[in-house]
Amino acid sequence: MWRHMLPMERNNMKRKESFINDKRRVSYLSAIYNRIYRGQSVLIEGDYGVGKTKFLKLLRPKKLHAVWVESLFNIHETLASILKELNYDTIATYRRTPEYLKMVCNLSSCFLIIDEANDLDRRVWPYMKRIIDAGIPIVFAGLPKVRTFLTSEHPDILSRLKTLVLYPIVVEDFVIEFKDIEQEAIEQLYMVTKGDMRKFKEICTDCRDKARELKYPFVDLNLALEFISDLPPQ
Repeated sequence: MWRHMLPMERNNMKRKESFINDKRRVSYLSAIYNRIYRGQSVLIEGDYGVGKTKFLKLLRPKKLHAVWVESLFNIHETLASILKELNYDTIATYRRTPEYLKMVCNLSSCFLIIDEANDLDRRVWPYMKRIIDAGIPIVFAGLPKVRTFLTSEHPDILSRLKTLVLYPIVVEDFVIEFKDIEQEAIEQLYMVTKGDMRKFKEICTDCRDKARELKYPFVDLNLALEFISDLPPQ
């Protein structure tokens, strides 16, 4: 995973690791660098307050220039702002949308960052697909409803994205502390509690008790899913 990164980037990754103290986020940085260097795109998913924007600010690949894109813009404003960030003389008008789309698709040595992707106008997504297919990497970040929307309306776009789910640091600490629960099981339990940390810790404790009762060495994904299916409706 590290072989595509420059020595300086590896050093930066090590500094970031000590800064954020979160192995999942460190591995995500590496995964994103590998994706965008290959011209591929990523969706970072997370609930409110998990640190999506702060994580995006850690993305500083040495070979690519990051262009931040405002998610509230219309498509003609979006395309013009991307080009303007790269020192093109552009005016945001609808009639130049086809021209600007072609120019953006012909860019090189850059990637796009779109925070709050849940705010994107639904009419913008087909343009994003054209840009992705042109090999311009895009890193989207947004709430889980972004993936829900793409699953329903644009599964072809979702299939082009690697989805990385961010959880609150307290959940990551929980993963480290309770090594008798598989990471995949913890993720499922976190999702069913909808981010309520009190319920999350309670259900994890109940699962561990169930595993001991069944004489299981740890809580695996199957046991977690079985436990979830027996829960009363939330």
